[in-house]
Amino acid sequence: MAKNQSSVLRLSGQIELTLHTACVKAGAYCIAQGIVQRFPLAKPFLAKSLQESMERNKTSTIQKQLIKDIYKQHELKPATWETSAIIAVASTSANQLIDFKSLEQRIINGMGKTLGNIVLKYAPLSQWAPELIGVVAQTWAIGRYADSVCRIRKIGSSWLPAPLAKSLRLPKNILWNWTEEAFTLALPIIKKFSS
Repeated sequence: MAKNQSSVLRLSGQIELTLHTACVKAGAYCIAQGIVQRFPLAKPFLAKSLQESMERNKTSTIQKQLIKDIYKQHELKPATWETSAIIAVASTSANQLIDFKSLEQRIINGMGKTLGNIVLKYAPLSQWAPELIGVVAQTWAIGRYADSVCRIRKIGSSWLPAPLAKSLRLPKNILWNWTEEAFTLALPIIKKFSS
């Protein structure tokens, strides 16, 4: 019993690490790709390796790889239709995870009321924040849903018809922390464009 419980905890930890890595990576590349899309004339000045990295790490690619990685950890292999269905269902659910009022309040609390309101009103970053947070939340929901599907399949049930409500509760502090981490990873690209 203890050995089985230990392997379940180890798997759970591996899933969390995989999920965290994919969310932060997807968020960071979302910012980088958003900057390049907004400033297309700067693209030729980016290092070729950076351009290639951005091409290889599109959000959809990262999310599909997340599903494969989670299935692999469960010793399963997703069917193509299964991957598409997980992405479709989780993407729909992800919109419900984002609390923009909470995000605005966090910005105001962190910067002070006056500066926070100015940032929310005028700063270009406030235009990118919903997209960035959306990508992190969507990637998180895809990973959670893939993990839930795997767990259900392993106990002998067929594929889940709808998301498990318990599995799709994204704590606000995790969404915010991973979004901040993704932004921090994208800072070198932002600095390159501002110089």
